[in-house]
Amino acid sequence: MNKFRTYVIPIIVLLLVLNLPLQAVGLKKIAQSGMKWLSIPVGANGAALGNAYVAMVNDASSVFWNPAGLGLSEGKHIFLSQTRWIAEINVNAAAVSWNAETWGVFAAHFISVDWGTFHGTRRANNDQGFVETGTFSPTNYAVGVSYARRVSDAFSFGGTLKYLYEELGSNLEGSLTDPADRKTYKAEKSVMAFDFGTIYYTGFKDLRLAMTLSNFSQELKYRAEHFQLPLTFKFGVAMDVTQFWKEESDQKVTLVIDAVHPRDFTERVHFGLEYNFRDMVFLRGGYKTNYDEEDFSLGAGFQYGLGNFKLGLDYSYVNFQNFDAVHMFSFDFNF
Repeated sequence: MNKFRTYVIPIIVLLLVLNLPLQAVGLKKIAQSGMKWLSIPVGANGAALGNAYVAMVNDASSVFWNPAGLGLSEGKHIFLSQTRWIAEINVNAAAVSWNAETWGVFAAHFISVDWGTFHGTRRANNDQGFVETGTFSPTNYAVGVSYARRVSDAFSFGGTLKYLYEELGSNLEGSLTDPADRKTYKAEKSVMAFDFGTIYYTGFKDLRLAMTLSNFSQELKYRAEHFQLPLTFKFGVAMDVTQFWKEESDQKVTLVIDAVHPRDFTERVHFGLEYNFRDMVFLRGGYKTNYDEEDFSLGAGFQYGLGNFKLGLDYSYVNFQNFDAVHMFSFDFNF
C-alpha cells in the first residue's frame, strides 16, 4: 500500500493534470460571470510562476491563492502587494496572518481596485443621441477572514469567508422626454463568498498535491441580468526536482503545474519553475495555456533574515499580446 501511494498515485495525478485541457472540447464559455476583478492575480510571487501557485504558497498571501497554505506558515506575516494591471487599473492588497500554534492559523485580508475615471453619458433626443453626465469612478473592494490548520505533517486545509462590494456608478432610466418619468438606478451589489483549499504531501520526495475552490457564492442580479462570480476550481502539483539526485542542497528547482477549471472559460494549464538559492535569492518563470492575451511571465525575489525577522521582496513581469506588460511588486514581513 505504501508503494502504491508513493509511486502510482503521483503518476495518476500528473496524467490527470496534463490530460485536463483535452476535455475542453466544444464551445468556449465566455462572459458567464461578473466581478471579474476577482480573477486578477494578487502577489508577484505567484504571478511570476504563471499563476501556478496553489501547491506552493505558504505565507499570508495564501488567502489569495489557497488558504490551506496558511497552515504551513510560521509566526506572523504581513503581506503587501501593488499591481498596475492593464488599462491602468491599480490593484492594492494587504493580508496579515498569525500562527496560534494548536489553535491553527488565522488571517485577514483586504483588496481594493482603482479603475480610474470614466466619462458618463445618457441617451437623449438630440443630434448626438446622448448627453454627457460627468465623470465617475467605479468602486470594488473585498474584505475577508481565513482559517487554516495543519492536521498532520502531510495534510493542511483552510477556508476564507469574504465580503465583496461593487459599485459601477449611477444613471437615469425611463422616459427621454418626460423628466417626471425618470428615476436613478445605482449599479451596486455586495455578496458574501467562500474559498476552500487543501495541500497534501504524498511522501514521495517533497511532492505535494493541492486543490482550491474559489469565489463560491449565491447568484447576483443587475436589473434583469443574472450572473455568478468567477467560480474557479484548481488542482496543483509541486516538487523540488533536484531531490531526484540530491536529497539536501543549498539550491532547489521547484516545478509547479496547476490545472484550472474556470466557470467562464475552457480549461487551462499553468506552468511554473522556481530556482531557489539558500532561501535568499529566487528566480522564477511561468507559462499559461489557452489564454487570448497572457502567455509567459518572469520574476525574481529576495529574502533577508535577521534573527526571527524576515523580509521578502518579490517582482514579476507578466507579458500580454496586445497590452503593455504588467509589473507587480509584493512584500512579505515574517516575525
